Amino acid sequence: MRSRIDAAVERALDSRQREATEEVQKILAAALVVIEESAPAPPKVSDIVAAAGTSNAAFYRYFTGKDEVILAVVERGVAVTAAYVERQMARYSDPADLVRAWLDGTMAQVGEPRRTSRSRAVLGQFTAMPDGPLVAAMRDLLIPPFAALGSTDPQRDAEAVFATVSAVIRRHAVAGTQPDRAELDHLANFCLAAVSS
Repeated sequence: MRSRIDAAVERALDSRQREATEEVQKILAAALVVIEESAPAPPKVSDIVAAAGTSNAAFYRYFTGKDEVILAVVERGVAVTAAYVERQMARYSDPADLVRAWLDGTMAQVGEPRRTSRSRAVLGQFTAMPDGPLVAAMRDLLIPPFAALGSTDPQRDAEAVFATVSAVIRRHAVAGTQPDRAELDHLANFCLAAVSS
C-alpha cells in the first residue's frame, strides 16, 4: 500500500514535471520562431529566451546551449511529422499505397509556403540533413511496407529511400520551391522500383 508521504511526493513531482514540460515546449516554440526570423544566421540564446518570455537560468536548466535546442526543435518536428505520416499511412493496407502515403506526408514539409520557410530555416542550421536517432521515427515507417513488397533488406532500403527523399526535401527547402504531383509520382515510382527489383 502506498503511504501518504509517497502520494504527496508523487503529486509534487507530477506538478513539477507538468511545469517543466510546459516551459520546455514554450522554449522550443520560441526557438522555432527565432530560427526562422534569424535565418540563415544561427539563432542567439538571448533572442530565444526573450521570445519565450523566460530567463537564461530557465533556458540552461533544460538545454546546454543553442545547438542542443536546435536539435530538440528538429526532434520535435520529426515526431510531429512522423505522427502525421503514420496517420496518413493508416488509411491504407496495400504496401505500395503505404509507401506513397509516406512520401506524400513526408514531402508535405515543403508542400506549402509556411512549412517550406520553416524547413529551410531549420535545415539551414545544418551542413547535412540530420541523421541517426533524430530521423529514425520517419525512416522506420518504411520498413514494414518494404518487407511486404519483398525487399531482401528493408532496413537498408528504408535508409536509402529516406536519404533520397531527404535530399529532395533539402533542395526544395533551400530553393523555396514545392514539389508538384508529377515529381511526387515519379519519386514514388522510383522508390517502389528500387525496392521491388
